[in-house]
Amino acid sequence: MAYPDRRTALLDSYENAAVIVSGITSGQVTLRTPCPDYDVAGLIDHLVEAAFRAAALGRGQTPPSGDDSPHVELVDAPAQLRRAAEQAAQAWEDDSRLSSSFTMPWGEEYSGATLVNMYLAELAAHAWDLAMATGQLDKLDQSLAVSALDGARAMIKPEYRDMVAKGSPFGAEVPPPSDADDWERLAALMGRDPRASLNG
Repeated sequence: MAYPDRRTALLDSYENAAVIVSGITSGQVTLRTPCPDYDVAGLIDHLVEAAFRAAALGRGQTPPSGDDSPHVELVDAPAQLRRAAEQAAQAWEDDSRLSSSFTMPWGEEYSGATLVNMYLAELAAHAWDLAMATGQLDKLDQSLAVSALDGARAMIKPEYRDMVAKGSPFGAEVPPPSDADDWERLAALMGRDPRASLNG
């Protein structure tokens, strides 16, 4: 069985996120984001934790369950994301990792390729969330969007949608605008309205 290899895009998603976080000011940390459970500060914490979680999974370590993310100071967050990227590069370097099976904290097993897709989509989507919330959409890596969109399409199953089971990781897909760019299509696939106002 052939497994798609999106490891390069995964690593690019770390740097993309670090660039966006670097542009956030201390006055923006309480702003709402398109991700309904998080303000900017909370989403940075979640993003950094996800970045290290992806690296730990690549090493074969099962991360702890639960959604509590340790707080990360804004000034430290870009460096932490880049440190996690270095760990992920080492953890996923071996080609055999793509076809290996990994057990998630909730007990479900995934191939390494699926996990790469999962964390590529998560890191990219949350970088978009933060960029949208803080007025930095122009700083997103345009070359990353298509790979992240492909990874999300490969990974998200219908049963992961909130419309199927309340509390599922993803909301219902939103129809993107006819003139949507690839980042907006990713956001819509992940359950965000890419042009909704955050101030209403």
